[in-house]
Amino acid sequence: MTAKAPHPRLPLGRWLRAALLLPLLMAAGVAQAHAVVTAAEPGDGALLASPPAEVVLRFNEPVALIHAQVLDPDGRDALAPGAAQSREDGLHLSLPDRLGPGTYTVSYHVTSLDGHPVEGSLVFSLGHVSGGAHPVADGAQAWRWTFVAARLALYLGLVGAVGGVAYARLVRPTGPARDSVWQLAGASAALGLCAVVPTLGLHGGRLFGGPARQLLDPATWEAGALSAFGCTVLCAAAGLALIGAAARARRRPGAGILALMGAGLALGGFVLSGHAVTAGPRWITSPLLLLHVGAAAFWAGSLLPLVRALTRPAREAALLLQTFSRRAVPAVALLVLAGLGLAWLQVRHLAPLPATEYGRFLLVKLGLVGGLLGLAALNRLRLTPALIRGEARSPRRLRRSIQAEAALVAAILAVTAALGTTVPPRALMAAEALAAPGPHDPAVDARHLHVMGTGFHGDISFAPGGLGANTVAIRLRDLDGRPLQVPQVALRLSNPSRGIAPLERPARPDGPGVWRIDGVTLGVPGAWDLELEVLVSDFDRQTARARLDL
Repeated sequence: MTAKAPHPRLPLGRWLRAALLLPLLMAAGVAQAHAVVTAAEPGDGALLASPPAEVVLRFNEPVALIHAQVLDPDGRDALAPGAAQSREDGLHLSLPDRLGPGTYTVSYHVTSLDGHPVEGSLVFSLGHVSGGAHPVADGAQAWRWTFVAARLALYLGLVGAVGGVAYARLVRPTGPARDSVWQLAGASAALGLCAVVPTLGLHGGRLFGGPARQLLDPATWEAGALSAFGCTVLCAAAGLALIGAAARARRRPGAGILALMGAGLALGGFVLSGHAVTAGPRWITSPLLLLHVGAAAFWAGSLLPLVRALTRPAREAALLLQTFSRRAVPAVALLVLAGLGLAWLQVRHLAPLPATEYGRFLLVKLGLVGGLLGLAALNRLRLTPALIRGEARSPRRLRRSIQAEAALVAAILAVTAALGTTVPPRALMAAEALAAPGPHDPAVDARHLHVMGTGFHGDISFAPGGLGANTVAIRLRDLDGRPLQVPQVALRLSNPSRGIAPLERPARPDGPGVWRIDGVTLGVPGAWDLELEVLVSDFDRQTARARLDL
């Protein structure tokens, strides 16, 4: 059974109070990057003469433990309940007094300060190298994409509710148009609130991994609620509840103030977690993020009220469109400038952008935003003036254009939800700087695999090609069969069916087109997923995949 760490028992009220103290949060110090292992005791691939008292993993920032396991040579978890603890100096896994000889596989799941799950594995051996394990179900990708879907529903509710409040305050519709705005804001708040519970549960399931029945474990929901992202979701839920209440009481005194409080609370929750806010000093990232999210919510949340406004008499619709257009210009400027600032803090260097998953998602998002800006310019410069002039077909054309904007907004929010589940380039650079191979002696026989990337062939040999320590030789050739010279090669090995997170190993050059990794210790039999990552150039990082059966 997996040893689960006790989660910090922090009252939810404390997080809600924190959301109201945004100036203090924005004055906080420099946040670290995505968590990276800086040291391990015993070291990865170590061969020990005597059992260690504990396994210690040190990170470049504090982490919160989700769960960990130490699989013995027979595949049993050697950790006792409560033996895994997250402390200020790292992750401590206390081992039993008596450990038998053989290879032990350590697998861990933690969360970094930005709320992103971090997982990994290492191996060490006592006396001699061996292996063996029992299956542990895993479904990281299934958890990830169901979580992204729930997060998208939450984002749609947030922008509709918060944007509706902003539209009501800045555009100031009257009469039936005002009632229509509040109805849309209330419906959006209800959608967001419906997404809160599944988002928390799926986030907890993503932190733990494993099969879908993990949702039946209360610890899964506790982990989701008490994580950094959980605090953001709970603040959003409180804000949406206030907006929903204000929408129902829209004709009563104080409803507008209640809605503004809800919008502020919902937006404030964004500074409690996420890649963007932890990319640099909070006094820089927090205001940038609030400006970006606030401007985006106003723009996106105004689209459906504008579509409805076009059903009103032409004079009234033209007045609302003119007022919105004047307010939208500075909002769009803030949106773009703040977004570019946040993106630069995440990426740092433009050259490797297409080589990372985060970079590819970001490029897609930028393309969609470009299309959105194009439609906004069309509306402002051509379609809105045509409506003011009273051209007969202008309401229908403008309505279709705004509906297209709304579709692009939904796509942008979907990409944004996926971006939150990827590792930003700044963290990848930190991991590469800290990575180091574990030394070990190779054996003689070998197991051979052939892989193919977009522009290369790779021959990978494992010696001796079985359980225990292996020396990996990688030979790269271009499509014409010539040795391929590249600046960087790395290998990742994981065993999802047995709950083993990726073992990552950078390779070192060993001749023209030849790379070598010493001390790749595989202590668990079964089907291992192999990923060979080749940095072909500063602009092109390619990955080839294969399966190694032991």
